[in-house]
Amino acid sequence: MEYQLPRLTKMWTHLERQAGGKVKGMGEKQIEVDKRILRTQIGVLKKELESVRKHRKQYRNRRFSVPVPVVSLVGYTNAGKSTLLNQLTGANVLSEDRLFATLDPTTRRVQMKNGSEFLLTDTVGFIQKLPTTLVAAFRATLEEISESSLLVHVVDISHPLAEQQIDAVEKVLAELDVSEIPKFMVWNKVDKVTDPEKIKLEAERREDIVCISALTGEGLLEFCNAVQEKLKGSMVPVEAFVPFDKGELLSTIHQVGMVEKTEYTENGTFVKAFVPLRFARLLTPMRQLCKS
Repeated sequence: MEYQLPRLTKMWTHLERQAGGKVKGMGEKQIEVDKRILRTQIGVLKKELESVRKHRKQYRNRRFSVPVPVVSLVGYTNAGKSTLLNQLTGANVLSEDRLFATLDPTTRRVQMKNGSEFLLTDTVGFIQKLPTTLVAAFRATLEEISESSLLVHVVDISHPLAEQQIDAVEKVLAELDVSEIPKFMVWNKVDKVTDPEKIKLEAERREDIVCISALTGEGLLEFCNAVQEKLKGSMVPVEAFVPFDKGELLSTIHQVGMVEKTEYTENGTFVKAFVPLRFARLLTPMRQLCKS
């Protein structure tokens, strides 16, 4: 609508009101009526976008109270992000071979084999030369990215313009100012390329790249291991003494962190682990018990 607003010139001129009798002037022109209607609709849509933004902020605040790491899937539209989410979580999110099949973020819990967990968020796909007004419209959904512990850049490596798509995604991420969040790249759809082995060798030569096929499930174990290793880099090491009556804290440490050492004593459990920073603050009394 903002694109249409300045481009209404000479449309519907045959509907303009003509002056008649002793009326001065022509009355309201049709183009003025159209512009007024568009401006009203734009105002309504902006209010709806603001409502969506507030709604999503409440969801994020609720998730923030539970210290589970959040991993966001970002990438060009039709790169296979929704398919990857479905494979890992069984979310049954709409995934089709078309542009912008996903317009609303979906977050699901992923349970690792070692018992640890993380939240996986599927976001709207990017496109090249995304108009500024559309970036503003998508910001309500893309704000999910700014609260992430880790970004996973999903690339359709079988696409002939994969490099240009990577550049387009990096440009939008720069606009969102999320450069401080750690990220790594996933080359998806390796089952569609002519020489999969060559692609895998190229990925091994570069750093922070995992080859997968979200459709067939190939490489998903390597993907989960890479996510866990990257999340470990964003966590802080802690040593804490957890009394037996605080057993729920010990369970949470195993869920959201990575436990390296556990010792059971008469009064409680000594734990050495990597945990998210905000959860480490909750453990401050236990860490002081450990020092004493």
